[in-house]
Amino acid sequence: MAVCYAAAREPSSFHDPSKKPMPELEIQARLYNGEYGTRFQTTISSTVEILHFGDWNRESGPDFKSATLRFDNAPPLRGDIEIDWHAKDWERHGHAVNPAYEQVALHLFIEDSGAAAFARTPQNRAIPQARLDLESRFPAPHPVTTAPVDASTAQAMIAAAAEFRLHRKHAAITCASALHGPSAALFHGVATCLGYKNNAIPFLLAAQRTGLARACGIHGEALLFGIAGFLEPRSFDNADHTTRTYLKPLWDHWWTVRDQFSRLVLPPASWKLAGIRPQNHPHRRLGALAAITMEFQSFRKAAAANDMKRLAAFFENLQHPYWSRHWNLLADPLDRDVALVGKDRATDILVNAIIPSLPLEQALAELRKLKGPFPSGRVRRACEWLAGSFSPSLTRSALDQQGLLQLHADFGHLPAREACERIRPANACQPDT
Repeated sequence: MAVCYAAAREPSSFHDPSKKPMPELEIQARLYNGEYGTRFQTTISSTVEILHFGDWNRESGPDFKSATLRFDNAPPLRGDIEIDWHAKDWERHGHAVNPAYEQVALHLFIEDSGAAAFARTPQNRAIPQARLDLESRFPAPHPVTTAPVDASTAQAMIAAAAEFRLHRKHAAITCASALHGPSAALFHGVATCLGYKNNAIPFLLAAQRTGLARACGIHGEALLFGIAGFLEPRSFDNADHTTRTYLKPLWDHWWTVRDQFSRLVLPPASWKLAGIRPQNHPHRRLGALAAITMEFQSFRKAAAANDMKRLAAFFENLQHPYWSRHWNLLADPLDRDVALVGKDRATDILVNAIIPSLPLEQALAELRKLKGPFPSGRVRRACEWLAGSFSPSLTRSALDQQGLLQLHADFGHLPAREACERIRPANACQPDT
């Protein structure tokens, strides 16, 4: 059974009070990373492309300053970008009378009530507006009923969904590389993977705000931990001798630059610590990211050469004088060294940050060859939804697991048989990139 995948989830309602709106900071981070693309249609049907985001503004005023944009086929221009939840927030927030917004060239919004909304500067200049589509970021509810499909149909659906998912990741990485360069895109991707599902966005923000050049510098570790908000007095005051010895050089540098970077420091509420397994604690994961940046040139060359064995060896041999034996800054030391990046997390980095950057056919082949990590709860639930019970034969490769995750995310609110009917024949469409 040959199928071609096309996501067809039910439309999400942004007005549903049971749904908590995505934090504005997360929207900015995802947009800056290219996850929503860079080309948008304005409300007057022109096309705008963001060529460069300029400076991410952390003070009052527009969200991005001195960005480079191109409208239709006109020459590129410089201007600011403002992002609001609702199209009418331009007026509600007083931007129309605030001189700080005079240089805004693009107003992006998420919600549109359907009524006309306009954006003008204090000098009465009209500002183009475009809508950001965030629906794919809202998970579908878990299925309340099941109607599993047979094994051959399940395999065909998984293969089609996996290819669709790969196309989307390839497009996102291509976009991020065009915006920030391949090395920075790789750095951001690895940081996001180390954050895992609970802290992916804080890790991405810490990487974006530190910057690859600074992270790879002599004081990179101090900046990463300082900007993450982890260099706190209690961490030093309550620490044992080994931890104080580790933290002292970080503190010695951070205190000389903390005023300069104070507006970039992530608030404590950004981090999710409840229910985190010790080995996944953000302190240790950030220590692993610091260790990677220390050897980033070697890592980048292995990734550029598509050498999976060399990359596996890189993670296997990655060490840190402190974090190889500590879970977090307040925990007792471990009895022995523990891998900074375990096998499953290394596979996750390959699947999400490295392989999708390859040409698509090569990337598909690599995902087929790569053994998937130990099936997560989400993978198991997806398999049970699709096939009626957990089947190891449907979760062996990384490609299988990626397909299951995509199917369940897009169609998990439907019985599996109905999901199958919604996937059109192979000659009817091409994967949406």
